Amino acid sequence: MDSFAIRKARQMRPPRNDGAARGDDESSVAQKVIGQGDKIIVMVDPYSTGCVVAQEALKRGYKLVVVWTNGVGENKTHIPTSCSDIHYYAEVNEKASVTETAIAATEAARPFKIVACICGGESGVAFCDALSEKLGVLTNGTDIPKRRDKKLQQELIKAAGLRSVRQAGSGKFEDVEEFLRSERYPVVVKPVESAGSDGVKLCHSFEEAKEHFHLLMNSQQRVGGSGAHAAVLCQEFLRGKEYVVDHVSLNGVHKTTMCWVYDKRPANGSAFVYFGLQPVDSESEEGKIIIPYIRGVLDAMGIKHGPTHGEVMMTPDGPCLVEMNCRAHGGDGNWVPMVRGLNGGYTQVSATIDAYMEPERFHALPDKTPSPFKAAGQECC
Repeated sequence: MDSFAIRKARQMRPPRNDGAARGDDESSVAQKVIGQGDKIIVMVDPYSTGCVVAQEALKRGYKLVVVWTNGVGENKTHIPTSCSDIHYYAEVNEKASVTETAIAATEAARPFKIVACICGGESGVAFCDALSEKLGVLTNGTDIPKRRDKKLQQELIKAAGLRSVRQAGSGKFEDVEEFLRSERYPVVVKPVESAGSDGVKLCHSFEEAKEHFHLLMNSQQRVGGSGAHAAVLCQEFLRGKEYVVDHVSLNGVHKTTMCWVYDKRPANGSAFVYFGLQPVDSESEEGKIIIPYIRGVLDAMGIKHGPTHGEVMMTPDGPCLVEMNCRAHGGDGNWVPMVRGLNGGYTQVSATIDAYMEPERFHALPDKTPSPFKAAGQECC
């Protein structure tokens, strides 16, 4: 076991079924949370809402092996208060190759069998695709190897005939200079790989855009996009209201678990500050437009399985993708209780475990959220 440098979680566990020795001082709360089944789910970089997904799996009796990627950074300690009592069966750090990591995870799971591999955070998207493929479980695969790349996302949907944003992206300023000199201002300048509004700036002049480009290239981003593959994306500024469509997919069947409209305003020197989200009825005029559009984006990006969080701008000439996040809606899952009430009992979190582990429950879910909602509410940041 030591040859794989596996770090068993916490050391304080109830006795294993196979008689292996463990500490006997585990708290009664943690004993209730640890999965008692014989199936192992691998969670890659579970932080923020990823912890809530992990918690849902544990509540249903599954055990978890966590794989921490090299890019997780400080997010490894981003654990919502509601998930503070989560203990994992084992934890494994990313190895020199996907194959070595798969071997380490499989060894860490013994004597149980790995049956699923779920992405728990933005930094784990690409590695989860590769690891799940290597483990031979449900996977979106690596045919599209860099789904987090926002430039690639726009290229894929453009090729599929969907409205896409005008853009230029590179790690070299000379490659984007012509775009920045010809595009109408303001323009958006951001990392090709990031989470939320991390590193995103609305630039009102060529000089401001150039300065921010070099700032992003010379600074370490918290979530990926650094090192030899660092690049910056310059895009047209999409005018309109920004919406969010959350889905869970299984074998190419996409189920809408919530639609939202962002309340974003300028504040504290930034053009994009979250003030909250308001639920959007799936049968509203906007819902009838953005849901089919986002499902087309998922198909264009080859996403057949798992949770997604798609951001789309409703422009004067129709919906246009801002970005597709190939993991659950973030925000520490604070929205889960409200969405459970709005939907009458299910959320993106519960639907994710349904899709991977209990497909009959997934297929029993509605195609999209109820109209009207079963309750009322909104999220305030």
